[in-house]
Amino acid sequence: MRKPVLLVGIVAVMLLMMGTARADLATVDIFTGHVGLSVDAIGSNSSPVGDIQAYIPSGATILRAYLYSAGTPYPWYSNSPQTVGNYNGAGITLAGNSITNFDTIVGAISDRADIGRWYTGRADVTSLISGLATAGPNYSWSISEGSALNNRIDGEVLVVVYEDPGLPQGSVALLDGGQKTGGETTVVNFVDPLADVTDPDFFANMSLAISFSTGDDQHSAIDVNGTRLSTSAGGYDDGGLFDGGLITAGGIGDSNVNPSDPNSTNRLLDDELYNLVPFLSTGDTSFSIFSQNDSNDDNIFFMGLNIAAEVGSVNPPDGEVPEPATMILLGSGLLGLWGARKKFRK
Repeated sequence: MRKPVLLVGIVAVMLLMMGTARADLATVDIFTGHVGLSVDAIGSNSSPVGDIQAYIPSGATILRAYLYSAGTPYPWYSNSPQTVGNYNGAGITLAGNSITNFDTIVGAISDRADIGRWYTGRADVTSLISGLATAGPNYSWSISEGSALNNRIDGEVLVVVYEDPGLPQGSVALLDGGQKTGGETTVVNFVDPLADVTDPDFFANMSLAISFSTGDDQHSAIDVNGTRLSTSAGGYDDGGLFDGGLITAGGIGDSNVNPSDPNSTNRLLDDELYNLVPFLSTGDTSFSIFSQNDSNDDNIFFMGLNIAAEVGSVNPPDGEVPEPATMILLGSGLLGLWGARKKFRK
């Protein structure tokens, strides 16, 4: 009768010893004050990949900066990056600086077994960006991916949160992981009920980063508080129509004007930067965001919120999925106990 208890205990210890890769969109950071958000993406199979941009006002204090590198899914491609070691050894550079401090794997799970899941790498580049951002407000830095994984990495996303006394009070919330393609809901909670959302100074913007998406018939639908915002999220706005370049992120160079037809699947209507004000009401204490990818092969791995209100918490759905090494160790442990393409068009 003790075997099940022992089994659960050993599995728990193994999970604690090994890292896990989040499979939903979970909160990374929430910042409140005179804060702003810069998001940009770049993807290609060229060497270097291209230039990634940032907007950081002169004199602003950089609070956090993350570089995401979005690999193609495994096992769809058997040589896709799956671990922080893969990313740290991929030859990724930012402004000529080698990025070898990837320490977190995030990414979505597809409802299609042939696609599998995505293992997107995240590196904290706060110190690096703080050193590079000296003249402001507009920056452009070269990105390289080396040669081994260039066509198995759809691109990079640079996220920068900064504080500037010239900005209005508000919050920036960063989430990453990956919304399950079959659909997931994220709930954002405010510390106090929303003030007058019809005030011209009130703002609520959302940025999504999506990889391995061609857009059009390969799209994601986004609802806010049960109302359709877009049926055309996804595409390759910041890359190209080929594996190794299928990436888009709402941010620099984009408009927060929402798709003119929220039910259209035309990717040209959507740049993954959204205005959430029309979906909010004065007195709201929370709101929900639902996404679903009909083709079950797009990776929504990042969400950034910038709202003129104090965000208290963001409740993710559920679940963590072990990295491959964890799964192997777990399998070996259990045996010991008991045995004593993303193709061009998907």
